[in-house]
Amino acid sequence: MTNMTTEKPKKPTRRVPIACIGLVGVLVLGLAFVAISIFRLNSMVTDYEARFQGDDWSTLEGEIIEQDAPLTTQTLVFGSDITLHGATMDIAILGGNALLHGHYEGTVHFLGKTLDIAPDAVIAGQLSITAARHVTIRGTVKEQVEGNWDRLFGGQVEGTSPHSTP
Repeated sequence: MTNMTTEKPKKPTRRVPIACIGLVGVLVLGLAFVAISIFRLNSMVTDYEARFQGDDWSTLEGEIIEQDAPLTTQTLVFGSDITLHGATMDIAILGGNALLHGHYEGTVHFLGKTLDIAPDAVIAGQLSITAARHVTIRGTVKEQVEGNWDRLFGGQVEGTSPHSTP
């Protein structure tokens, strides 16, 4: 008698190419980086907003803000397109783009995309920038300019601190 054994055909093993694993790894790292960045940005905005709220501060908010009269109370201004014409107290600006005209007696705080100090603007106090992409100083800042910005345009301002990337 002959002993015949039939072998079952082997299924080919499926190997996941290393390139696919690497691609998934890069994708996961990229998504983690984006999530961490969003969390950090949200935390920065929340902390900034909390600093300038309370009984001593009023809030002015809207999509587009055009304030013709100088602000007379400490004010947090929150909007995407902001134009102000002076302040007799400290102000804080939180938003996309801000254009400042007029005289500012106190400190001007800023967190946003672009800040433009117009030629007719005078900031008698300090200019404190938490984070900005572009800052253009065509007017006068009498005290120190400090904070974090990507680009600072305009003449040299006495007391300007070296910037760091936000």
